[in-house]
Amino acid sequence: MSRLPPVRVARAATSVRTAVQGLTRRMVPPPIGVLELMTGLIEANTLYAVARLGVPDALADGPRTAADVAAELGTHPDATFRLLRAAAGHGLLDQDGDRFALTTLGRTLLSDAPDSMRAVVLMIGDPRYQSVWGRLPESVTTGAAQAEAVHGVSMWELLDRDPDYAATFNEAMTRLTALDWPTVEAAYDFTPFRRIVDVGGGHGQLLASMLTAAPAAEGVLLEQESLLPHAEQRLREAGVLSRCRLEGGSFFERVPDDGDLYVMRRVVHDFDDEQALALLTTVRRDMPAGATLLLLESVVPPGGGPHFSKSLDLDMLLFAGGRERTEQEFAALLGKAGLEMTRIVPTISMICLVEARPAA
Repeated sequence: MSRLPPVRVARAATSVRTAVQGLTRRMVPPPIGVLELMTGLIEANTLYAVARLGVPDALADGPRTAADVAAELGTHPDATFRLLRAAAGHGLLDQDGDRFALTTLGRTLLSDAPDSMRAVVLMIGDPRYQSVWGRLPESVTTGAAQAEAVHGVSMWELLDRDPDYAATFNEAMTRLTALDWPTVEAAYDFTPFRRIVDVGGGHGQLLASMLTAAPAAEGVLLEQESLLPHAEQRLREAGVLSRCRLEGGSFFERVPDDGDLYVMRRVVHDFDDEQALALLTTVRRDMPAGATLLLLESVVPPGGGPHFSKSLDLDMLLFAGGRERTEQEFAALLGKAGLEMTRIVPTISMICLVEARPAA
């Protein structure tokens, strides 16, 4: 693993970048600034088309003409050239006449790249996702999630009913977990714990990483029954299945009672305060008195500056009725569940480690 910069250095660099972006926006007339903000939609859909059509894989072996790419992909030659030209303008490709090559940024969309972001792009760019975002005004007006208004069922039911989108969604979540992990591992020591319980652990990517980092620990994965075969396969591939126990069930009803570290990655943000309190109360009820709870969540910073958590908060509102929370909101929510927040550990990514223990 490459050496990560200290948190203070990474945050200073982010502050500089944010300041430069803000200065750039102030240097253009306000109407142009608004237009540039709106063109983010065009950039996102260009990125989605490039990933969906398989353009990066077609360019994996080196520069090619748009006509050659179109012939391989079965797309319209002129329209393909126009897409590749636009993608080059966004930094995904290099253009030399009518020949195009992948940039470092574009290579992250290769289907077989170790750091591939293709699944994430396919999830976010999918019309089933984008159509819900189109109802943000209705969500703000009512305070209610809008997935059911678009799809006829909740987001969770949609994933149960639509295996194609569920596969894309779960692959994207696995990739985002892997993306966060180096920053989490650099910030938190998992070796003191003998049994790590991953509550709502999905396909097992996080648990596999934690057990690799803590070779003496055992692991327990609690997840819905339908995901357990996928998790078992991933844990087997990681070489840690022999140290794992997989349990099916709902974390609103029970969690395993024999752990000393309980981990939830971006689970609590899926729920409003009432549901989140019910979940945390169940965890507090079933966890041993001396155990630790670790929430991997974004923490909304104070002030009006830009931060990923503020955009993600709207995503949670739209799709699940959940929310991102401030430090004070986490402390209050945990306190109501009988837990005491002991610290928040920042990382160089947008995720923080919210640590809590049963209150005395």
